[in-house]
Amino acid sequence: MAFTSNRNLTVDNSTQVTLRDWQHAAKMFNVDQFRLAPKQNFLFHVSFGINVSALKNANIVQRYGNEINMLVKAVSLPSFTVQTEILNQYNRKKVVQYQHKPGEVDIKFHDDNMGLINQLWQNYYSYYYADSTSAKSGGAYSRNATRSSNFITTPYGLDNNSVAPFFNYIKVYQMARHEYVCYQLINPLITSWNHNKLDYSDSKTREFDMKLLYEAVNYSVGQVEAGTPEGFGVEHYDLMASQLVGVNPDPTLISPSFVQALDIETIAPGILNNAINTVNGYQNTKSPQTQTGNPNLSTTTTQQTTGGVNGVAFPTPAPTNAVVAKSVQV
Repeated sequence: MAFTSNRNLTVDNSTQVTLRDWQHAAKMFNVDQFRLAPKQNFLFHVSFGINVSALKNANIVQRYGNEINMLVKAVSLPSFTVQTEILNQYNRKKVVQYQHKPGEVDIKFHDDNMGLINQLWQNYYSYYYADSTSAKSGGAYSRNATRSSNFITTPYGLDNNSVAPFFNYIKVYQMARHEYVCYQLINPLITSWNHNKLDYSDSKTREFDMKLLYEAVNYSVGQVEAGTPEGFGVEHYDLMASQLVGVNPDPTLISPSFVQALDIETIAPGILNNAINTVNGYQNTKSPQTQTGNPNLSTTTTQQTTGGVNGVAFPTPAPTNAVVAKSVQV
């Protein structure tokens, strides 16, 4: 990083500023099949492992299970808080950790016209809590609380004989470059559910808010295929192949992959060969000229006129007889 101020970034002591392309960002994020490029927030998939025996209507899973997964609008990834304490060890400050707590995961659902997500919540609520079922019985909520227990004929609250979990698991898949990272929530329980408000002055689409806690997180990675992640690319997806075709000059080269890198012993020789070929390819395509920078670009500081910025010079194409470096795709 230079300490020279921007007003001194000129060519040949001229008053014009020369703008160049973002070489550092391009070499950092565009190489190796975008290996280090940031992931996109919208590339995700959520899968709910629902216990069929806990449902009043099994069709919710057997017929509409994949659609429940696809009606997730947004989801937060797991978070953890580590509780620490500073102790004195012969007057030396020592930081120790004694507990870690998982943070809540927020999930937003589309409130669909069919009411599928609403039915999901109603099944969950009636499975764990007896109140909604008891409310259908006459006199269950009469004002007789001051009388003897003989007048209490219906169960309430958690007195609903629900032993097995409603959610066997919830998996959140984060995807990029045909690969995924899976966050499997172990023993998730809903901590809050919000139907949200209705408003005559609001024309936005409706959504439900759900928060849940879990006991642990299991991490895994894999390749994205039809049906993997669980329920992905199976229903309502456009399966027509794209007309856009990429060109790979050397199909034998393996794209750098975190999933593949897990098998270090098998793939290590291939990664080494790929690195050697990349370096050799770069050196073989270097221009024999001694000039620095891109040989395709001229550093002539031409005054910008039409559509330009006064006092700013941009690189211009070199003459046709200039040496052009061939691009190498790895």
